[in-house]
Amino acid sequence: MKKILFMLLVGVLVLAGCMQKDEEDTSSSKSEDTVSEKIVIEDGFGEQEFDQAPERVVAIEWSIVEELLAVGVQPVGVTDIEGFNKWVTIDEQLDDSVTEVGLRTEPNIEEIAKLEPDVIIGMKGYQGELKEELEKIAPVVMYENTTDEAIEEDLYADMLKTFKQTAKLVGKEQEAEEQITHLEERMAEAAENIETADLPTKEFVFTQAYTVNEAPTFRLFTENSTVSHVLEGLGLTNKIQDQDPQPSGFIEANAEGVSNYDEALFIHTVQEDDPLFDNLAENKAWNSLNFVKEDAMYDVGAGVWTFGSVLSMETLIEHVEEALVD
Repeated sequence: MKKILFMLLVGVLVLAGCMQKDEEDTSSSKSEDTVSEKIVIEDGFGEQEFDQAPERVVAIEWSIVEELLAVGVQPVGVTDIEGFNKWVTIDEQLDDSVTEVGLRTEPNIEEIAKLEPDVIIGMKGYQGELKEELEKIAPVVMYENTTDEAIEEDLYADMLKTFKQTAKLVGKEQEAEEQITHLEERMAEAAENIETADLPTKEFVFTQAYTVNEAPTFRLFTENSTVSHVLEGLGLTNKIQDQDPQPSGFIEANAEGVSNYDEALFIHTVQEDDPLFDNLAENKAWNSLNFVKEDAMYDVGAGVWTFGSVLSMETLIEHVEEALVD
């Protein structure tokens, strides 16, 4: 009888020990899960850590607004909504409930505070000096943009990196990957269509042109730009081979400067109310250019945001494909 009682006691102790170990393992597992749920974002100031995906987001730079819309997130606050709607032509639109919070160059701190955001996202090179003031309202993410040589080498790669970081922050990483895949597929599809077009050359110059004091000004996009990467993905070659990588992805030139690259397709975007081509009508230097004489000028319309993210690059592809193929 004593032996039986002893065996039962041993069994109870073993069972209790197993239960305690299970509880410890479960507790340890929960602790590890809690740690893994933290979101770490790399920006221009280092690493920013979040316990969970923020829901109320204020975006004070347009490219960030576009990134959020691309993954199905509506920001609560955006700078210069009128300007965004004018310059950024994409299918996804801002809700009427989104609040305007000043300008990109001068965000309205008071309006941002009223929105009680979970995070504020901008660009270090544009709004970095406001970081300390904005942090009094909410955590701040400020991406690096124009001061890093590695970024300057390939602005397209940096655009994708920033897009993925924003998607990670708001818990939409899968949606971001799907958008990137769609962009690449669209690029390949357009390349096939352009390959069949009867073009005088595959070399191009892409410009965002405008008038300053009645003088034509051309932003010519260099090889390191996002625009150039996309157009080269369409099977074209950037004629501008003599420039170092530019922080902004472009150089500025007048009509005479453009003549350095006139043996190319002249692909351009100009705002509808800009008198650029009216002012060039009697310009001898302009009219002597090869792409003018050979009618190798292709208008992709006013609604191409050349500094945007994946959605703007899809718009660029559509407009370039239509201009070159039709």
